[in-house]
Amino acid sequence: MFGNYDLVKQAVESGTAPDLSTTQTPFLFGFVSFAVLGALRLETCAPGTPMRHLDVISYLIDSGASPEIPDISGANVNAQNQFGEIPLFFSLQGGAAQIVDILMEHGADLDIADANGDSPRKMCVIYGPEVTAVIQRWERKRKGEEAPWEEKRCENCKTKGSGLKQCARCHVVRYCSTECQRAHWKTHKPACNPFCAATTVTLKPTYGGPLASSTVSKADLTRQMLGIATPTASPVRPGLTKNEAENKSMVIKIQVPVDLFTNSPIQSALGGLFIYNKKRDFVCTVTRASNPTAYDAIVQIVRSRGVGGAKAYFAAELKNPDELVVKTSEVLAEQPF
Repeated sequence: MFGNYDLVKQAVESGTAPDLSTTQTPFLFGFVSFAVLGALRLETCAPGTPMRHLDVISYLIDSGASPEIPDISGANVNAQNQFGEIPLFFSLQGGAAQIVDILMEHGADLDIADANGDSPRKMCVIYGPEVTAVIQRWERKRKGEEAPWEEKRCENCKTKGSGLKQCARCHVVRYCSTECQRAHWKTHKPACNPFCAATTVTLKPTYGGPLASSTVSKADLTRQMLGIATPTASPVRPGLTKNEAENKSMVIKIQVPVDLFTNSPIQSALGGLFIYNKKRDFVCTVTRASNPTAYDAIVQIVRSRGVGGAKAYFAAELKNPDELVVKTSEVLAEQPF
């Protein structure tokens, strides 16, 4: 619970630790769950004792502790134990992307269900883009797949970092220098789909309104409802007004209306598509009436290829305040915003 790596290692290596495959307490918690809960809930430890929860979690799993134990406690012991014992659920709830990454690296099962029948695969999307991005990346890695913008790295030398420049032709791959772009051109050329009318759709942004004026984090609100505090919680973020910049290249997140599948009249009232970039210096909505063909094309892509059928990320260019060109031929990897 306190992330004391040295004591945990000493207990395991000396043989004084209990069987790590067992559970403890009437709630049948496993040892990985205790470490995860400690990482999420404890802010201080004994003076001079560093909390190393990430190291403890990795060490426990490497020493035989399971990254998940089937939840039989939620229905039989405490009806309020909604998400049971599964460590991955705890990590998703707390928005702990680093812990999610460790659990996924050690083979955590996305389809193991809690007492309510919910699985991490089903529920991860409601806990925010940071943890969802980790889940999606590991999903692709397990399948041997990659997606554009999987990592911030140069396509040629694989150097990671900020300040990378995108290919001016496709707006998808990135390079750290002109030399790397030239060296990689023969490899990239066959897959370099140009940013043009055949690979894009054009949307007409609407600025202002209730969605664009105040952006609400669904993940933070969900944690508040569950009584889970997060140190970086920001339930309401200020939106921005009409951006006058032109020829602004960026990555955007497009969210479809939550009531899209029911054809509810609320759809038009909500303003249609909700779109913004990481810096939030571009925030807008797009109504279907402004361009039904383009709107329907975006919705179909998000529903079929996006995260949970609710959101997806694209390369885009704001030609002018009334013309947003979206590259729909490639759906980018889930981004942490």
